[in-house]
Amino acid sequence: MPVLPKSTLVNNIQSELSDNNAGLISAYHVRHNMEDIVDSVNQLVASGNFDATTPFTGSSVRAKITNGSYGMFIAESGINFPNGGGTQYVAYPGPFNINHNQLSSLTAGDPHTQYMPTDGTRVMQNNLGTKNNWINSSGNSVGNSNNRGLQFTHTPSTNREIVHVGTGTKVTFDVDNSNLSTGKSVAKAWINFSSSSGNPTVVNDSYNIYAIQKIGVGKHKIVFASGTLASNNYTAIGFSNSRSTADTGEDFDHNTVGLVYRIGDDASALRSITYYVLNGEGKYTDAKINDLVVFGREFGTTTGIAPIIS
Repeated sequence: MPVLPKSTLVNNIQSELSDNNAGLISAYHVRHNMEDIVDSVNQLVASGNFDATTPFTGSSVRAKITNGSYGMFIAESGINFPNGGGTQYVAYPGPFNINHNQLSSLTAGDPHTQYMPTDGTRVMQNNLGTKNNWINSSGNSVGNSNNRGLQFTHTPSTNREIVHVGTGTKVTFDVDNSNLSTGKSVAKAWINFSSSSGNPTVVNDSYNIYAIQKIGVGKHKIVFASGTLASNNYTAIGFSNSRSTADTGEDFDHNTVGLVYRIGDDASALRSITYYVLNGEGKYTDAKINDLVVFGREFGTTTGIAPIIS
């Protein structure tokens, strides 16, 4: 039987299957029109020309599974989305199968404000957590960083952030090319104070000093903050002008600062040192200007390489 277009099928039905008042409709007329419809239905459906009658409006189209056999929609010419999105010619690979570099408009605009754009046109707009990864020019991560660069860790007990400088790293100052590879070269504590007979001791400025106690004329005890020093084997440097005034450049005498008695362990008692001042006559005296600078290992640091003794 011929495959007929929709218009021919309709015309045949109207002409051959009209009102049967005269008894002119035969079984042939009914049969061949039905056969024509059966033969033509594939073409009618495949044409996709449903704009006039829209048979699927309001209904879902489903390729069901029957007895374990799958039905499929095979769109060899693609799928068009007229309400937006254009035409899709390949299957959606799923969120886990899309390569980031295959996305379009990767360099358009500036959508990721928590990062810095590659062209350096603005600064970073948000915080950046690195967890325990290293930051360095070689680009190595925590697994093979070789202790180069900077690493950040968080101590929950104190809620402090610690910046680690790797063992394969040194800080170089461009202003003079000087280097800093350890904090041992930095003073761990210092104080500047004034003392005069009959008046309270005055601390002008200090760092890592917990307390200062006046024992007597020209005699003080200086107590360090907890954790400042790992032991009592530190280097202490003291100076005193050995006078009660400091009004002119001549207000100083030959003097001796005694930094002898060192006690404490940061467990039963804080570490401390005595600061005694003798003038040129060998008498203990109060002084207007008193300085103390302390270098040493702080708690938790290693001793490093010991010097050669000969």
